[in-house]
Amino acid sequence: MTERTARLDQLLREEISAIIAKDLADPRIGFVTVTEVDVAPDLGHATVWVSVIGDDAARKASLRALGRAMPYVRHRLGTLHLRKIPELHLRHDDSVERGARVLHIID
Repeated sequence: MTERTARLDQLLREEISAIIAKDLADPRIGFVTVTEVDVAPDLGHATVWVSVIGDDAARKASLRALGRAMPYVRHRLGTLHLRKIPELHLRHDDSVERGARVLHIID
């Protein structure tokens, strides 16, 4: 990863988090946290890793609704004045759940 893509990863993570928190009013989107953004070296695609709190059904509903909102989020990123706004691909980050499970096993 180059320094440029690392800075872009951080910028996109902050901006996407802000857009989800402030601009998306869909009640199906529960408590969602953008944990990481990975931009491809050609800057054409970005994987957005999100963590969703809730049971399995609520998590799936939130991810579906958030997936449908990604074109809007990408459109809102146009204010960043980047040469190319990457296509956003949503992925579920279950690292928090795995960590909690490991801690439960240790206890």
